[in-house]
Amino acid sequence: MNGTKTPSSLVNGQRPRTPNNERDFSCCRIVVLGSSGVGKTALTVRYITRRFIGEYCPTLESIHKLQTVVDNEDTRLEILDTAGQMMDSGCVWKDYYAFWGDCYIYVYSINDRQSFDQIVNFKKQLESVRKQTLCGILVGNKSDLLHDRQVLETDATELADEIGCKSYEVSAADWTQVDRIVDLFSDAVREYRKLRTSRDIRARRMSSSRFRQAIQKVITGRGSVSKKTTTSNSWQMS
Repeated sequence: MNGTKTPSSLVNGQRPRTPNNERDFSCCRIVVLGSSGVGKTALTVRYITRRFIGEYCPTLESIHKLQTVVDNEDTRLEILDTAGQMMDSGCVWKDYYAFWGDCYIYVYSINDRQSFDQIVNFKKQLESVRKQTLCGILVGNKSDLLHDRQVLETDATELADEIGCKSYEVSAADWTQVDRIVDLFSDAVREYRKLRTSRDIRARRMSSSRFRQAIQKVITGRGSVSKKTTTSNSWQMS
């Protein structure tokens, strides 16, 4: 388990602003996505407060801000707990979910096959807007309801491989699984850091390549001017 967390604020029912070019990259923005009733809020609150509350307003959308430590590095988190009913009705603000988030936690319930099948659609919607590689974590919640299981662990493993992310199976209702829930949120931060590092390296390579091309054009241009001058002088001497 990583360091202690200090929630700093909670904003209810407000549409988040999309990040601009001046945003602080020491802050990791996590979007928790999933159908209604899969336990997105229960997971988020269990992570932040270590408490479990069984009933929430299903239409409420919240942003949780907190300070934590992941791998001995201070990290500010902003967690957007989305409203599942909006996604179920097809009214998801997929554009700002995509642009606002750094990492995505895809939540389904192990006793709800439809919520599991919906994960691929969420990922496709995000990618259609963002148009770049996205990082995420696949989470099967309600693992305490094994007697009512509709999604096998092997199915989850195959889906995680398909969408390119790690997978967890947890129960927000089980206090003994708090450490695993902390681990999955910490893994979301780690995945964001890896992706950000990869993008930075790629950007530096592109910048270096453009610089070399510009220098080459300058050198080539000077060579062409020198050749023309030499040819012109030779003709005049003739």
